[in-house]
Amino acid sequence: MGATIGAAFGYFSILPVGRFAAGPAPDASTLVALPLVGAVVGALAGAFAYGASYVVPHTLAAALALGGVIVLTGAIHVDGFLDGCDAFISTVSSERRLEILKDPRHGTFAVAGMFVAGTIWYASLAAIAPARYPAILAFAGALARAAAVPNALVFPYARGGAVARAFVSRPAIAPLAIIVVTLAIAAFALRPAYVAIVPIAFGLSLLLGRSIARRLGGGLVGDAYGFIIVVVEIVVLAFVAGAGSRGE
Repeated sequence: MGATIGAAFGYFSILPVGRFAAGPAPDASTLVALPLVGAVVGALAGAFAYGASYVVPHTLAAALALGGVIVLTGAIHVDGFLDGCDAFISTVSSERRLEILKDPRHGTFAVAGMFVAGTIWYASLAAIAPARYPAILAFAGALARAAAVPNALVFPYARGGAVARAFVSRPAIAPLAIIVVTLAIAAFALRPAYVAIVPIAFGLSLLLGRSIARRLGGGLVGDAYGFIIVVVEIVVLAFVAGAGSRGE
């Protein structure tokens, strides 16, 4: 278990994890540990922004919270989102989309997508009190990543390899169920109305996964998961911001 968690932090964050920092691509068990990475990254970024809010304006603290989440993940999910905007929106063949995902350059769709997503992301954080950043960002980070995992149980890996084979026996179902229950309890503890966002996040993730898989010829790749994680995390934060503005 320690090795699995270390590998997850080594691949999906820039946090120091010793020998796990240069590990191979994640397998099924590593993906199941991904929500923990999201929770820790969110809590650290939120704590930093909350502390900074005592000396900087709220709007700047929101920017620091957003920047902290991106920096601590090494922008791995944002990179997937940018690549996904270029590939999934383009009206080209599935083979061409896979080529676009491997291209390190970003095009117009990526710039436009990040502008729209980043604006909503920042506005949602700006609508949340800084004192709530550690808990809310930890919750949003964990939920977005947990919601992405079921796609790996439903859709094959588009380029094949170890990740696709690792899910044949669906070994992640039991721990994922525990994670879902934990997230629901956490949502209730934060505010009972937040429980509603848990099934919404999983449903949105699977809808995105299905749509992307169709565009890629039936499977998903790493960038697709990054795209899904960013979209779901923004939706979760927007939900929290909206619920707060209504006083729920």
